[in-house]
Amino acid sequence: MTSQSSRTALRPPSRLSSPSPAQPTSRQPSRLTSPRERGAAVISALIIVAIVAALTTSLFQRQTASTRRMENELSRVQARVMLAGGIDWARLVIRDHGKRESTTRGDQIWATPVLDTRIERPGDDRVAVFSGRVQDEQGKYNLSNLARNGVPQPEQEKVLRRLLNVQQLPDTLAAHLIDIIAAAQPPALAADAPSSTNGQPTATPDARAPLPRGVDEIAAQLGLDTPERNEMRRTMTVLPTATSVNVNTAPAEVIAALVPGLSLAQARAMTGERDRGNWFNNAGDFANRLAGTGIEGAAPTVTTASGWFMASGTVVYERARVSMQALVRSAPPAAPDTIWTRENP
Repeated sequence: MTSQSSRTALRPPSRLSSPSPAQPTSRQPSRLTSPRERGAAVISALIIVAIVAALTTSLFQRQTASTRRMENELSRVQARVMLAGGIDWARLVIRDHGKRESTTRGDQIWATPVLDTRIERPGDDRVAVFSGRVQDEQGKYNLSNLARNGVPQPEQEKVLRRLLNVQQLPDTLAAHLIDIIAAAQPPALAADAPSSTNGQPTATPDARAPLPRGVDEIAAQLGLDTPERNEMRRTMTVLPTATSVNVNTAPAEVIAALVPGLSLAQARAMTGERDRGNWFNNAGDFANRLAGTGIEGAAPTVTTASGWFMASGTVVYERARVSMQALVRSAPPAAPDTIWTRENP
């Protein structure tokens, strides 16, 4: 008995036997989080995903907008280059006109507009569309006539006031226009002005303000509305020097303003006959026809040829649309000069 019990006590425990409940195991089961903590974790993850998505979308939109701006600017640059070519075309037309014609009339080649002309380049399937025209600026009343060396000219003020009245524009514009033009002209040197040390005359004083580039700048400066701007643009211009009006291209309102006592109806009758092909050959021809209307007195100083033109053009290329104007001076046999160019908004 004793021997058998001893053998039983010395027998090693079975491998399948379970550990004593009092002995701790090496692996403890993890504690489960509460439902509230699990919900907060899910919400935090969703917020992070939403923020990342928003940032990604914003960056993508900014990159797309930046790329589009670059493409649009490149298109505008290319459109400007094409417009420069259009201005060169206008100068060639004006030069050819100066060589061939002794008068400037509305039925000549220079007056034919170019409408929706397609411009294609080899190897490029993109197409630009060009439209352009040339206008005779001497067919309008030149506001630079209002002053000479910064001194207002009363006779020209009368012409301007008649023109404003015919066009039903405010008479108060006259004083503003005279002030703007007078300020843009340098004063004349006095007869007793001292000479410089080397015996040469002193430099001409500067004007108080720059000469406006066209009627649009004056209208913007005065805050005129669109109808008033359009009326002024149709009958008035601003040229660097004083000029006579070309009666072959002048509208009836300008001719009525030039001749005291000539009604707008009479002026329209004269321009109607002119536009039907009975053009004025010279200033004497205009004076003879004016006398036929019953107007007494000397005819105003006019011309039938022009040396100042406005070239206007627009190019549409992809998403870009660019418009430009250029003031061109023609003095044959020399090539026409571009006095200034301006890109329209």
